[in-house]
Amino acid sequence: MSLKRIGNFKFFFSDPNKKGWGRMFIEIIHFWYVKKELPLDYFRRFLYRKEVKNYTAYLGYRQYEKLIFSKKMVFPEISSILDNKLSMHSYFSSIHLPMPKLVSYNLKNHFYFDNNVYAINNKNDLIDYFSNVFEKSPYNELFLKPLDAQGGKGIFLIKKESLEGQINKHLNNLLKTSFLHEEVIEQHPSLNKIHSKSINTLRIETCLNNKNNMEVLSVVIRFGVGNNIVDNASKGGFYVSVNLDTGLIQGVGRQDFTQGSQVYEKHPDTNIILEGIEVPFFNEACELSKKAAQYLPNRIIGWDVAITPTGPVIIEGNQTPGMDMTDVAYGGYLKHPLIKEMLNEV
Repeated sequence: MSLKRIGNFKFFFSDPNKKGWGRMFIEIIHFWYVKKELPLDYFRRFLYRKEVKNYTAYLGYRQYEKLIFSKKMVFPEISSILDNKLSMHSYFSSIHLPMPKLVSYNLKNHFYFDNNVYAINNKNDLIDYFSNVFEKSPYNELFLKPLDAQGGKGIFLIKKESLEGQINKHLNNLLKTSFLHEEVIEQHPSLNKIHSKSINTLRIETCLNNKNNMEVLSVVIRFGVGNNIVDNASKGGFYVSVNLDTGLIQGVGRQDFTQGSQVYEKHPDTNIILEGIEVPFFNEACELSKKAAQYLPNRIIGWDVAITPTGPVIIEGNQTPGMDMTDVAYGGYLKHPLIKEMLNEV
């Protein structure tokens, strides 16, 4: 296992909710013995915290790898569609699944808008290009996402009102990388009230069981923090479990181990209590994820779904979802009958 997975242990040492050192030592040795691997996930999944009793019920990294990289679970020819955001957008648009509108895109310095191709060589060309896009479309800002984006990396906004300054900032990146240029969707008011700077998405993990029925494994909702325009845990956001039966937020919010390991009962920016909030269009979001998964039948996929005032839209699908969030939020995925079933298969 890569040492990068160790993360930042200073947050562990400063965590006031640790178990006693003697108890942790025994549990770490036991976790190491049971999982047959370095016990890094004992820390990454917060198993050292006082409230965690069944620490061996959480996935170890080898168990996660068996699920995500098994040829019985994930199929390269299907995953390739998900790996490229443009391919995924084109595929889902062709079967009329709701997604943010694709306004334009670029493949390095070749830009595509309104059925035309533009070779962009310099700053002025790029300013002219986006000025033309804003003039001919109803949008004043665009959400730019690298075609191979993971964890919110490389995503930024381009705004009509400050176009030249943003082109100056992102010029080299835009000409050397390939991006989708999507509409900035309108978030449902009840989620906007909690945090308006980012689109706060559901992570819905779907599973194709051994009877070829599509099911939802678990759901968390992610919230951005501060001025971040993305809600990813790797960018300082946090996640909270959503009850599958009621669609209500339950439990506390958790920040990633490497980002501070904070625990939130309220959103830190708005002080809104999270427990018991109803996620709008929750059932529809789950059904949309299952429908999307039927068109890309990997055994496990993590779907990022946004909620607009009129219903859910798919932001993206992840063929290798980290499962850290959902494992922690579920309280130990090895208690989940579908996870047990799949591990037995592989």
